[in-house]
Amino acid sequence: LQNLSSQDVGAFSQIIAVSPKMRHVIDQARKLANLTAPLLITGDTGTGKDLLAHAVHMASPRAAKPYLALNCASIPEDAVESELFGHAPEGKKGFFEQANGGSVLLDEIGEMSPRMQAKLLRFLNDGTFRRVGEDHEVHVDVRVICATQKNLVELVQKGVFREDLYYRLNVLTLNIPPLRDCPQDIMPLTELFVARFADEQGVPRPKLSADLGTVLTRYGWPGNIRQLKNAVYRALTQLEGYELRPQDILLPDYDAGTVSVGEEAMEGSLDDITSRFERSVLTQLYRSYPSTRKLAKRLGVSHTAIANKLREYGLNQKKGDE
Repeated sequence: LQNLSSQDVGAFSQIIAVSPKMRHVIDQARKLANLTAPLLITGDTGTGKDLLAHAVHMASPRAAKPYLALNCASIPEDAVESELFGHAPEGKKGFFEQANGGSVLLDEIGEMSPRMQAKLLRFLNDGTFRRVGEDHEVHVDVRVICATQKNLVELVQKGVFREDLYYRLNVLTLNIPPLRDCPQDIMPLTELFVARFADEQGVPRPKLSADLGTVLTRYGWPGNIRQLKNAVYRALTQLEGYELRPQDILLPDYDAGTVSVGEEAMEGSLDDITSRFERSVLTQLYRSYPSTRKLAKRLGVSHTAIANKLREYGLNQKKGDE
């Protein structure tokens, strides 16, 4: 039991889970890791479904056996069958046979064709399959983990996803919340990505400015963790100096209230909330309008008013304010 416990801790150590919502996901994942029934992981794009699936495998009794992953959206339908079940004439073993005793991740399960859905359902029911071009049945012991960013209930209602397969999969489930709902995870993730980039490039790790966290935690992150990582990497490749500041990170407009309005963003008085919103707007626009006069014209206010606001929020560190 002690060995299993240390294995469990190591399996999930690569996943940042400071926020209560992510800690709950990890707690649930630890419990589900020891089971053998199919697991369904849902979550928006970029939330790390594949990373969680691999962690579940590594925390399970199957950890010493193979773990293979197939993205159902990345290969043609006619190739999916031979990839999963193998091809008899060529003597090729499929993923299920190669991973016998281990786990297989079927990513983007919502993209699987109805024909393959039927074959997958049969495999889930009895653990047997036939290689392409062969009548002989093969039996293996594999845990199937499925992941999707799509709403499978809607796909069932549209008739593009089998209802019986959905109910077969929707027994053990994990839902990864979007990054905007886990603000406590944003700065630990940022620090992780900064450290990784510096180590990969063999350069000193830059300091993170005191106001960086305020800006990053208030952005909506529609692309979630993947978008945060890409934004940090992009900023570091062009960084001048040894400090990463809000104006160094490009954050595209996010149209879902434009700015994240989670619980933390709504704390305090109306003045507090208004100030946070105002600061976020100025931070984002100052990248595109690095002159106070241009920014003032963009917002329809006086140059003096903008200069005072930038000074108030500590954003007047760029040149070009003439």
